Amino acid sequence: MIFHKVQEEPLRLTITERGQLESADNSDIVCRVKARSANSTVATTIRWIIDDGTQVRRGDKLVQLDDSGLYEQLKTQRITLDQSYAAWVQADKNSEIVVSQNSSDKATAKLVKELADIDLQKYEKGDYVQTLQEIEGRQLIAKSDLSMWEERSSWSERMSRPGRGYVTASQAQADDARLKSARIALSKVDEEMRVLDKFTRGRTIKDLQGKIDEARRAIDRVEAQAEAKRITADADRRSKLSVYEQETGRFSDIQDEIKKCLVVAPQAGLVVYFIPEQSRSGAGSQQSIIAQGEPVREGQKLMRIPDLSKMDVNTRVHEALISRVRGEKWNRTPFSRSVQAGLLLAPGSLSQLTGYLGFASIREDFAETYRSVEMQKVQNGQPAQVRIDAFPGRVLEGEVKTVATVASQQDWMSADVKVYQTIVSIKETIPDLKPGMSAEVVLFTDSAKESCLTVPVQAILGSMDMGNMRRVYVMTATGPEPRDVVVGLSNDKMAEIESGLSVGDQVIVNSRVLLTDKEKAQYGDGSFRYRSEEKDKAKGKGKDKGTEKK
Repeated sequence: MIFHKVQEEPLRLTITERGQLESADNSDIVCRVKARSANSTVATTIRWIIDDGTQVRRGDKLVQLDDSGLYEQLKTQRITLDQSYAAWVQADKNSEIVVSQNSSDKATAKLVKELADIDLQKYEKGDYVQTLQEIEGRQLIAKSDLSMWEERSSWSERMSRPGRGYVTASQAQADDARLKSARIALSKVDEEMRVLDKFTRGRTIKDLQGKIDEARRAIDRVEAQAEAKRITADADRRSKLSVYEQETGRFSDIQDEIKKCLVVAPQAGLVVYFIPEQSRSGAGSQQSIIAQGEPVREGQKLMRIPDLSKMDVNTRVHEALISRVRGEKWNRTPFSRSVQAGLLLAPGSLSQLTGYLGFASIREDFAETYRSVEMQKVQNGQPAQVRIDAFPGRVLEGEVKTVATVASQQDWMSADVKVYQTIVSIKETIPDLKPGMSAEVVLFTDSAKESCLTVPVQAILGSMDMGNMRRVYVMTATGPEPRDVVVGLSNDKMAEIESGLSVGDQVIVNSRVLLTDKEKAQYGDGSFRYRSEEKDKAKGKGKDKGTEKK
């Protein structure tokens, strides 16, 4: 039998968990090729891929995705692009022709209106006056002829009277006929004057004024039609230009997609194929296989190139103990606000500030470049010790980096277990460390007692159904004797005994050998699961799923 002497000693609560190594700075290699259709997430297939675990340098070829389909799309898109370019050029030239034709139509309409104005002025100040003067002249001549023939006819009538016989009767009749003709001629000229004043002048002026008004309305129509033609032609030109730009963008996108099919290493390091958590547990509707000839989806992680100089341990802590784990705490500094204020006060501030605030890529690059001054650590994480299975003789100093706020995805074999992902950073650098190596992490919590009775956890028998009550075997003068004890805090090695033992008692560590088969079934596997204050509050409410001493 193995004995342990009960004594008072300090006890500090520690949490021991298993985990795997991973790089603190990973360069993820992701498939950036877009999906082929809206109904499928498959982007392409892997034509060639580098072997897992290969050491690469920056710029080395990692993956060659199948781009044959993209080249066929590129050829088809080239034809479509040329056609859209020809249509845009035609629409652009047609727009210029429309503008020129509109100018000609407007100039012609204005010329017609100006000629109509001139015709009106010409008639009022020229043709009418000229016609009026001509009629007045003929009227004057007709009056003069009438007056002359009146005198001549009167004289001939007197001279042809019987007894005188100076003029023959036929001569007198002829003079009388000419008198009547002169009267008719004067009457005709007077009628022309009346028609000119009452009808011809007014009609001609209205006709010419109507032509002026029509020419003015024609100008309005031509201008409206010209504007409509210009808008239509410009809209057609912009539409064809937009189509051309879209086709150019599609052509460029296909070229970019072809470039994305060749993936090179962004940094030197070790190639590690990416295996999602769903694939590890067999869950998920799509299982990703990284191999030649396998399909890949848009946004699928293919591999990682970790920075082996900075390593972390990815572990999980049970919900009963997570409240005792504390990670690093960072606060944002006023650096970004100071930069924005500087941009606002600098020359050309509006465009600089708009560019900084409007483009997410600029802000992300800026934040990545100045991360050291953008965030300030205000609290260190809890100290930890890391022992790597590949280097069992060496204990590394670590620190809790982050603690997840949401429980990790549950394993179907233990769906009622809630664990929280915890990242522990290793402060030291050891060569030959590789991602995926198994490690054991000991987290040092703030809970401790300066002096208490302690016994090894292997000596305690019982299960969580018993609450704080447990059983140990003590060696007495008459032999091994079972005793009920009340346990308190514990770590992975020692447990506090609140009552039931005294200083100097000899506790049997391997007391399971003293149990009967019935007692073994009652106490289960005989291992003691170390507890926290939260477990004390929850005693009797179900089986505890805390970390088990291996």
